[in-house]
Amino acid sequence: MTEPAETGALWRHPDFLRLWGGQTLAVFGAQVARTVLPLVAVILLNASATEMGVLSALSQLPFLLFLFAGVWVDRVRRRRAMIWTDLGRFALLAAIPALHLAGWLRIEVLWVVVLGLGVLGVMFETAYHAYLPSLAGRSLLAEGNQKLELSRSAAQFAGPGAAGLAISAVASALVLVTSAVTYLASALLLVFIRKPDPTPPPAAQRPNVFKAIGAGMSWVLRHPVLRAITVATAVFWLFYSALQTLYVLYLIRVLEVPAGWVAGIFAAAGPGAVVGSWLSIRAMKRFGVGRTVMWSVGSAVVVLLLVPIASWARPVWLVIGLLVVSQFGYGLFSQIGTVVQTTLRQVVTPDELQGRVVATLRALSLAMVPVGALVAGVAADAVGVQAVVWVASIGVLLPMVVYATSVIPGMRDLPSEEEAATMAPETGKHAE
Repeated sequence: MTEPAETGALWRHPDFLRLWGGQTLAVFGAQVARTVLPLVAVILLNASATEMGVLSALSQLPFLLFLFAGVWVDRVRRRRAMIWTDLGRFALLAAIPALHLAGWLRIEVLWVVVLGLGVLGVMFETAYHAYLPSLAGRSLLAEGNQKLELSRSAAQFAGPGAAGLAISAVASALVLVTSAVTYLASALLLVFIRKPDPTPPPAAQRPNVFKAIGAGMSWVLRHPVLRAITVATAVFWLFYSALQTLYVLYLIRVLEVPAGWVAGIFAAAGPGAVVGSWLSIRAMKRFGVGRTVMWSVGSAVVVLLLVPIASWARPVWLVIGLLVVSQFGYGLFSQIGTVVQTTLRQVVTPDELQGRVVATLRALSLAMVPVGALVAGVAADAVGVQAVVWVASIGVLLPMVVYATSVIPGMRDLPSEEEAATMAPETGKHAE
């Protein structure tokens, strides 16, 4: 079994610190841009509802590319790929304030920028997940994921707030200068990583793209650990997206929560996620890999039951309190589970498949989001919002059944390379 190295070892790993710094800047810049771009459309360009709908759709469309991004990442030098995606995002965002100052900014330009940022973001995310194992090594993966997820949690919490403060002081489009600069700084940090990239397979050994996607997906679904994580995650997102679709409607129309409290309730998940990232390695060392996955994921979904239970509470301050506890608890426990499961996934995956494995997991999970959202909307019109919120809150418990019937609960430590090889469904055929 592979034991995580002592916590804090990566503070003495300069190459990881550069990767961590670059990823932190990139996710912070992405959060600022995600907050500001719709405001640019509304405030500066006076966008119509239809134009905003197109903008939103284009921001989600690149998620369909995860499977292709996985193949691409397995065929290129991953650090170099991250550098170029950062530079591409810098150029796209920097164009907006420049065009605004020149008086040439149009909604069509914003559509192109949002689509381009989404495509490059998918590529960057797939590449850095695949790159970490070769950079940090197996014994430091848990700490690496902890630090990367801590940055992501902090950026998701602080990015929109920072954007909001900046918007009150300067014109909306000019705020994007800050976001653009974060991508440029991220690329520069990645340039100075000294450890060579793993050499990608030569072109003659690369199979057809669709064959490579199919092989990666087949490998994931036949692997006892990866299959459990993938199926459980897909089931979770089916029901969780349904809950999220109706969440604001439920708060305002059913629970009669004042609109001014809604953002604060959502924000409670951020501090919880930061605390969860910080506790993740301690929990894994104390309880073991399998037990940590079970209780962290179990706690994360159970605490969501407070959402429908809040309908029984009075007065409104108690309702708000239950919702805040639910959000904070979900952020805390889900982040512990994310760090441990990500580490486990990377440990059991050979380097030449890292890109396709993370891409398969992302693609199959995200495919459930529109399904859950559409079903929730139709069902709520038919039987009522509160009934669907109850069903969704109970449905998110189902991933625990998937985990409980898998090999994961019996895993005390992370598998060694030899143990990981024995789990592989197609040893020696990863590239096919």
